[in-house]
Amino acid sequence: MAEVAVLRPPRQLVLFRVGETHYGLDIESVDEILPILPVTAAPGAPGGVLGFADVRKHVVPESNPEARFILVGSAEGPVALLVDAVEEVVTVSREDFQPVAAPGKTSELAYLNGVLRRGDRLTLWVDHRRLVPETGLAAA
Repeated sequence: MAEVAVLRPPRQLVLFRVGETHYGLDIESVDEILPILPVTAAPGAPGGVLGFADVRKHVVPESNPEARFILVGSAEGPVALLVDAVEEVVTVSREDFQPVAAPGKTSELAYLNGVLRRGDRLTLWVDHRRLVPETGLAAA
């Protein structure tokens, strides 16, 4: 698991929400934030992979007007993370974070860089390179 010591203050994070959980991504890792686009299913894709979207041709009505795709890079090319809402961009420093040391098996939490405290809310600072699974579904 990455240590918070690698944090170079100040750092900007894009804060977003999935369900009731709040997350943050380094702004440098975010290529673009888009409204929801049509997704073509990919039968046999690994868990968490909905399919493929054509990023430049259509913008369609959304059932959740706050929902967005956050485009990030991966070893296999661009990946869109489906989120319920993009909340804000914040500037943070090392003192705002606490490292994560979960009990038991921690490999499932390897995507976490640390936890950001903001008022009475905790935000999980994630590393998109470890969050996005290798799928073998790279676009041609």
